[in-house]
Amino acid sequence: MNELAEQVSIDFYQDKDEAAFLEAWEVKHGPIDDEDIDDLYQKIALDIQEKVQNKEVKLGESYRYQDVLVGYCDYSSFNNLFLFSQTKK
Repeated sequence: MNELAEQVSIDFYQDKDEAAFLEAWEVKHGPIDDEDIDDLYQKIALDIQEKVQNKEVKLGESYRYQDVLVGYCDYSSFNNLFLFSQTKK
């Protein structure tokens, strides 16, 4: 894995966007604790990065991880950060 891939991360525009994702995740996959959330977010970051690079997902479109809607994705190149929103921005 290259160094850039290891540094990519995700965030949500608003707390309610993150809460909606985590609630949907727990309905589909069961309870998750804070430590596991960090691991999950890193897996999502690497997955979305690969899918955007391979043109499987376009920025501005909705993105799902393991059958759970994460949200509509955007990207901040300054922070190497994928941003998600439950509504299209």
